[in-house]
Amino acid sequence: MSLETRAPAPAGAPPIHGEPLPLEFANTVLPVRGELRNGIGTPEQLAWWLTACGDRIATPLSGHALHAITSADIEQFAALRQATRGLLDSRVHQCPPHPWDVALVNRVSSVGRPWPQLLWTDGAPPSAQDVCTAPPLVRVQVEIAHGLIELLSGGSGVELRACEAPGCVFFFDHARSRRAWCSTGCGNRARVARHYARRQARSQAARA
Repeated sequence: MSLETRAPAPAGAPPIHGEPLPLEFANTVLPVRGELRNGIGTPEQLAWWLTACGDRIATPLSGHALHAITSADIEQFAALRQATRGLLDSRVHQCPPHPWDVALVNRVSSVGRPWPQLLWTDGAPPSAQDVCTAPPLVRVQVEIAHGLIELLSGGSGVELRACEAPGCVFFFDHARSRRAWCSTGCGNRARVARHYARRQARSQAARA
């Protein structure tokens, strides 16, 4: 489903910025009045987010799969997101990652790998078909892990940045548009904050 035809976002859903899938996933934690909120913390939010990112997800997601999301699914996505954000933050700040984050992403990456199955019936030449028995939501998590590994190892062409706007916790691809912020709104807030800081500095200098 395209971004134009998807259902309206449920309350508390995260914004969609069109970032590469691992970054869009990391950005499902969002700041609200100084507190971090889980933007995919309900089945409705997670189903909406998966649909909104459908142009970047290869795994087919049926209506049944989206309506059958459970609290266990949400916990699995949340654990992967925690590790994803930890690794992205380590990459941005050039510091060692937490071993738990590396181990979890590698474990998810190895789940549900497809294997070739031989197809050969009367009257047809033999052929191969990849088979995977992992549930669709698990396969989406595998996609995210694969994309994250490619991004962190430098194989995706993404220039990872953390938004510099005050209070923002989003990551973005600097290669898509040469900016210091994840969105126009954050850019406006950053400019307002700089303007206010300059005014405060001038005021303090005048009083001195």
